[in-house]
Amino acid sequence: MGLSQSRGMKLWDVLYPVCIYFVVTAVTAILLDYVLPESVDSRLLRQLLTSFAALPFLYSFYRQDVRMQGELSMGAFGKPPKTRPLHLLVMFFTGGLLALALNNLLGLARIAEHSAAYRQVEQTFYTGRLALEIFALCAVIPLVEELLYRGIVYGRLRRWLGAAPAMLLSALIFGLIHMNLAQFIYASLFGLILAFFVDRTGSILGAFAAHMAANLTSVLRAETGAFAFMDQNLTVQLALTAAFMQLSLLGIFFLLRAYPLDRT
Repeated sequence: MGLSQSRGMKLWDVLYPVCIYFVVTAVTAILLDYVLPESVDSRLLRQLLTSFAALPFLYSFYRQDVRMQGELSMGAFGKPPKTRPLHLLVMFFTGGLLALALNNLLGLARIAEHSAAYRQVEQTFYTGRLALEIFALCAVIPLVEELLYRGIVYGRLRRWLGAAPAMLLSALIFGLIHMNLAQFIYASLFGLILAFFVDRTGSILGAFAAHMAANLTSVLRAETGAFAFMDQNLTVQLALTAAFMQLSLLGIFFLLRAYPLDRT
């Protein structure tokens, strides 16, 4: 009975910051109804404002975890090496290339075409206001999500279960909160890589950089012709998808060498 309660408390310790995040964003959305009613044009701005509202709470939880461990970064690891600018750049490009490859594969599978929820997400995020999309989707929202799902959820799961189960569970939680099949698959797979970056570097900075890059590729693909060359024909798309995946794997291999598992 005591063991069951202990596990229940540990699970609650992982999940209650997620609950608080959703409560804060929901209350903020209700308050915004009085000054910025929901519409197709206002949805992204509303999401940006709700993310800002949640940011202080998440940062407080994150810093609490850091102080509890007496370290300067995640708090789930031994003292990490300093993350170099070159390594952040590698994680940025690895995230962007992997996002392009995964989106191409999901597009070829045509999963999104049969998801009304995913189409609603597209209407919310891609409104033609490029500056707002870049600020919201490529800066603020990735920061909020990395603090929550890698900085807090993954860090607490890792202290409880170890690295591999924590990577898997945090990725699944990250996928589930997107609430549609296409994004569940994408976010779960991408979440594994983000958790891997955090595990190896001991910091959320690399995951944040990769998340920024991934969202930036999606915004530019939706709103500009930056990646139109990929859609010329099926052969080109498959070849580029394979190339992007290989380059992503090279980036991951580079990070494996740069950050050995044993840092003690």
